[in-house]
Amino acid sequence: MEQAKMFTHLVPVGFSADKLIESIKQFPVHKIIILTHKSDEEQEMVQSAVKSIKKAFKGFEVENRTIERENILESSLEILEIIEAEVKAGSTVKINISGGLRNIGISAYIVSLVSNVPIYSDVPEYTNKETYHLKGILDIPLFPIKDLAKEQLSILDKLEDGVESVDDLIARLKPELEKGTTDFGNERSRLSHHLKKLTNAGFIETKKVSRNLVIRKSKLGAIYMKGREIKKQSKNAGNEFA
Repeated sequence: MEQAKMFTHLVPVGFSADKLIESIKQFPVHKIIILTHKSDEEQEMVQSAVKSIKKAFKGFEVENRTIERENILESSLEILEIIEAEVKAGSTVKINISGGLRNIGISAYIVSLVSNVPIYSDVPEYTNKETYHLKGILDIPLFPIKDLAKEQLSILDKLEDGVESVDDLIARLKPELEKGTTDFGNERSRLSHHLKKLTNAGFIETKKVSRNLVIRKSKLGAIYMKGREIKKQSKNAGNEFA
């Protein structure tokens, strides 16, 4: 028997709950994850919006998560980690940016670009200056991101938490090569070409320490790889946006 699909909506919350509530109701929903910033505990309007959402979806699973406000790349990573956990649990995820603030809206769009998770907003209609009505839903289009070359993807994958030298990276990529051999030297030259491209693209950060080149994934590189992993998991799970 085929397992029923579960739908999780990520909902960045600002000062208005009506837009979020009405737009979420246009889709299947089993779980709502409310996203607020770390300083929003003291924002009365935000807390009021959160309470309104919980009241409107009483009986549904509603979870609160707090994410970074100022650093857009950091908040993008945090959102991706939330999505990854939901996808691993078998849920199809959507992001609703109808009522969130600007910073988190930018982060949400970055997340959608790298992971292919659908992102949507409301199309509002006001019969007067104060009364809100939902006119429709805007499915926000995603511009395709060109994949990196296979060799560069392999480098980012094997970097994990970073390496202390190019030789360490070679050992991860091609453990069969012996240090000091011609093949090992050729691999070092080949890697230098790809490392330069990844550095110029902002996917890795390097630092010269003595005679060694310390290599780490940048936040942008981590976001890119996390998005690819979510795409892969979603495709394997047969989620509709894969």
